[in-house]
Amino acid sequence: MINLIRTIHRWVGFIFAIFFIITAITGFILVFRKNIPENIEDIIYNIHTYEVLGVFKYFALFVALALLGLSISGIILFINIYWKKIKSGKN
Repeated sequence: MINLIRTIHRWVGFIFAIFFIITAITGFILVFRKNIPENIEDIIYNIHTYEVLGVFKYFALFVALALLGLSISGIILFINIYWKKIKSGKN
């Protein structure tokens, strides 16, 4: 089961990595929106929410769900490794 989770975690991370990077960079820029012109802010917001692609308006939902799944599977994998360390007596 852990091998399946690890495989899914690896592939989902690989497939969605570029979208996570785009979301992170545009989100970082939006944090400092006072320093950018309003028309550029609108463009960055549309990229951040994937509305710029039109057809992919709800794609941001899939990116968020992928990030949630990666977070949960990462926690499961971490706990599994940590639990094995505790069982073997290594700290």
